[in-house]
Amino acid sequence: MTSFGGAYHDGQQLLELLAVVSECSDEESAAYAAVERAARALDAEVAAVVIDDEVVAVVGFPVGRVPADDLVAVANRELDNVDVPGVGRCRAIAADWGGGRPGHLVLARWGEQGFSVEERNIVRGMARLLELALTMLRTLQAEHEMRERSERQAAENAELLASLQQRQRLLEHLFDVQRAISRRRPLPQVLDMIAAAARQLLGDGAVGLWLRDDSDPQRITLVAGAGLAVDTELETPSMPLAEAGTVGAAIMSGGVVVCEDDSADGIASMAAPVHDSGTITGGLVVLAERPGRVYAPPEVQMLQSFAEHVSLALTDANTVDRMHQAFHDSVTGLASRSLFLDRLSHQLELTGHGGSRVALLFIDLDRFKAINDTLGHAAGDTLLTITADRIVAQLRDSDVAARFGGDEFAVMLQNVSTPVDAAKVADRILRGLHEPMRIAGRQLQVNASIGITLSTHGMTDPAALVRRADIAMYRAKRNGRGRYDVFADEMLLAFTDDP
Repeated sequence: MTSFGGAYHDGQQLLELLAVVSECSDEESAAYAAVERAARALDAEVAAVVIDDEVVAVVGFPVGRVPADDLVAVANRELDNVDVPGVGRCRAIAADWGGGRPGHLVLARWGEQGFSVEERNIVRGMARLLELALTMLRTLQAEHEMRERSERQAAENAELLASLQQRQRLLEHLFDVQRAISRRRPLPQVLDMIAAAARQLLGDGAVGLWLRDDSDPQRITLVAGAGLAVDTELETPSMPLAEAGTVGAAIMSGGVVVCEDDSADGIASMAAPVHDSGTITGGLVVLAERPGRVYAPPEVQMLQSFAEHVSLALTDANTVDRMHQAFHDSVTGLASRSLFLDRLSHQLELTGHGGSRVALLFIDLDRFKAINDTLGHAAGDTLLTITADRIVAQLRDSDVAARFGGDEFAVMLQNVSTPVDAAKVADRILRGLHEPMRIAGRQLQVNASIGITLSTHGMTDPAALVRRADIAMYRAKRNGRGRYDVFADEMLLAFTDDP
């Protein structure tokens, strides 16, 4: 697979682990499913779950030959390697989780390099998700036990039913949140969904999500909430972290903080930290609606579950955003040169196995430098953005447009039969670009020169296709600009002979 495909695959590992363990019915099967998924995702020889200094699930060792003491030592940071039969000494790492039943996710892999920083972050994320899954399964098991007791104790039926209904609502809300994350709903929408669900289930007055400011980590800003006196879409309250009360204490301590004021008018609150890729980036806080509120342990666990889902949403959204920034042009939003060549290479591989031809359009704006120098770089960026929008407007969803740099653009057309088909697209692009553009208070008309080439049977080198389109584009410039030319083999000879 391509490099972009590999980066995208890594970004999906946490969601895939969550999907696998969510299908399990008990803690044991969830632990085994998690170690199998973790080992496969990171190409590890060994994966294990250690809880209370006991190996509860492991893959990578023959039956009866599991070095439990060594795995526990790795979990406790006393060893950084284990011996694997048939493989040898493997480098090992562990990621921990806390909560009511702390544990460790241990992985070992053969090789000199060990685990990269990105892989360690993935392992930490997997450990947090496994903790969430085990906590939820433990809660479900507790509900089952409560249901059995209710059959023996009729007097507790009403209270037990209410508890089960609340837990069911929790699972339904968490499922809705997980589905919204997996479908890549906008992050603010997901965060507001979590805040509203927390307020509804906990029955409190207000819920707020505060995140550290990017420019000043010692300040936090309200980014989502429910039942608050402010509208987060219109206002963005900010405060020093040290003065943020319960939520500030949760962020600084890294754990759940519960504040229960026993005074007549005291208002209780509790807060849990939230993470982005393993780093504490904010806190989710619940404010009581009435004085004298006391938070029971199940409610604390409920808040932790919502905070974990906030962490999952933040990590997923920011991972996707970082991937987008890495592979897209910051001015136009089009694909970057590297992403375009990656996609082109992949499409050429497909055509080499019997697929249809690929057409490449290489576009160069005529006299862009003069406009940029005269009106300034801001006007030049506006021109590039409008140009990108007009190019994309002429394409199908399956086509790919990119900015190669400066005033150069490229377009890949899939499933093209003849140069005539590509020429029709080029003609539409030229007409669209020639329409006046309102830039820096002026009406400007921009022309472009376009080179067109089509892939040939057996062609797999994207650079060769780009070179042919580039040569055709220069021919179009020489022939009067504001036009397109289709590559022919004699152009390559003429271009080579040019002084």
